[in-house]
Amino acid sequence: MSFQPTIVGSGLLGWQFLRSTMDTQVKAFNSSTTLNRDIDYFKENIGKVESPEDLVNDRRLLSVALSAFGLEDQIDSKFMIKKVLEEGAEDDNALANKLNDSRYVALANAFTFEKVLEPKTQEAGFGEDLLKKYEANVLENMEAGLAESGDTNTSYGDAIRTQVALNIERDTADFKAAIGSVTSAQDLIANPTLYRVTMVAFDLEGKSPALMQRVLEQGTDDATDLANVLGDQRMVDMAKTFEFNRQPVSPLADPAFADEIISDFRNHEFEVAVGNVDNTLRTALNYERAMPNLATSEASDNTKWYQVLGTTSLRRVFEAALGLPSGFSQIDLDKQVETMKEKTESRFGIKDFSELAEPENMNRVIETYLMMNQVREFQAANTSSVALTLLQQIPSPSY
Repeated sequence: MSFQPTIVGSGLLGWQFLRSTMDTQVKAFNSSTTLNRDIDYFKENIGKVESPEDLVNDRRLLSVALSAFGLEDQIDSKFMIKKVLEEGAEDDNALANKLNDSRYVALANAFTFEKVLEPKTQEAGFGEDLLKKYEANVLENMEAGLAESGDTNTSYGDAIRTQVALNIERDTADFKAAIGSVTSAQDLIANPTLYRVTMVAFDLEGKSPALMQRVLEQGTDDATDLANVLGDQRMVDMAKTFEFNRQPVSPLADPAFADEIISDFRNHEFEVAVGNVDNTLRTALNYERAMPNLATSEASDNTKWYQVLGTTSLRRVFEAALGLPSGFSQIDLDKQVETMKEKTESRFGIKDFSELAEPENMNRVIETYLMMNQVREFQAANTSSVALTLLQQIPSPSY
């Protein structure tokens, strides 16, 4: 890759310069022709992948996928990657879980080949906007009726309002309870409450159920679809809301999937470019990117610490920032976790792992890592210098 990041100084000084110029440097990096060719290829072709074998047999796709998870050096380990993808990560005995490296688990969890996209009606929060339209239309119609009858400000009008509010509350609860089981236009129309609420929401009361079924089934993707032919925006809006014409596909065909992988790919490749100049700064960037997601996950604190131990860059930061000895990784894993927790609390005042996601704490850990790393490098350089001086002072043997 032609991009060469500009790093002034090293350690904490280099980090501060990198952070202050990050936006400009990332913009220059993202304009790389080579990078964008790989991204375009991934976008165009990842949706065609139907199996782990398809992915590992396309080197360009596999390269982007592996780089997104920091596994680019495994590009030639096709058999192992294929097995990781085939087995997933739900089973404790799956290869991804046995490798003791959280990157493989993340890869296996991302590429779920056997799962398909759920119907739109099963997505979290589906129907919220529809129900708001339903309530607004019901209330508008009610007030119009009361005004027409002269009961806007009468006790009868108040009683009507109370009853209508209760009806809306009941219909809303019934809609939310039942909509998740609806996977087709036929299912929707077969449920009287769901169908009635939908028709009121889109101001389509009185329309033929058979006509509405055709509108919902065809969708709006094609100019010849019924909603478009009829030119009724209400029908178009309804069809777009439900998207019953959407075919179940692999998550890999969802544009959002490609966007997420590409985002991780860009981040990782930028870190690699920085690492080619200063690997310590690459590690700091990786920590800054990975820690918020890990710290705010629902896993227990111990599980999070085990993930730190299984992630090379995170482990490297903590070992240096906490001043842990070089042989630390050789002791019992439970003892490693216990030691890291104790030292993180004593050095940074952090008891709960989630606190590590706070910007101030992230900066403190990164800056401590960079400073401690510089100290180690200085000590190593001085030790080498002293050793060299002593060797030079040894007289040459006389023969």
